[in-house]
Amino acid sequence: MMHIGKNIPNIISLSRIGLSFSLFFVAQQPVFVFWIIVACGVTDALDGFLARRLHCESDLGARLDSLGDLLFFSALVFYVVRYQMDIIQTYMPGIYAIFIIKSLTLVVCTIKNRTTYSLHTYGNKLTGILVVMAICLILLTGKGHFTAVLVAVGVLSALEELLIMSLYEHPDVNIRSIFLARKRAS
Repeated sequence: MMHIGKNIPNIISLSRIGLSFSLFFVAQQPVFVFWIIVACGVTDALDGFLARRLHCESDLGARLDSLGDLLFFSALVFYVVRYQMDIIQTYMPGIYAIFIIKSLTLVVCTIKNRTTYSLHTYGNKLTGILVVMAICLILLTGKGHFTAVLVAVGVLSALEELLIMSLYEHPDVNIRSIFLARKRAS
């Protein structure tokens, strides 16, 4: 029984991966899309919280969480581009900027650290929350005004992560901010 309890955070991360793929099957049903997005947002917050609470943080768990985040946010981008493009069209330059900065960050990380990972900064967490909120608000209101806030925070967060990856060797995946940066032991 204890063994299953220690795997709950990983199971939750895996559920976000499955839910991300399910978006493609219900994409034309906004009510289902809304609830899948909410469920994915909850699992994103819950997996890390439970891992810390149950003292079962692991490299596998961190990788599953990152994979779940990548697939979830990729599915959201595809969904929005395919079904909500008219609402977010104004914000596309900022969205492209975030994508370019994030891609550059992964390249820098891979070259410097010989592995690829993203950081769990406050900025990245806030951006994730804002993505979920922005898309839910688009689904509920048919308007994308909140997307401007998301893009502004997303660009700043992406730049912070790029700076951390550029300035520090092996930064800790759980670094909270560039202002709280510590080097991870090699």
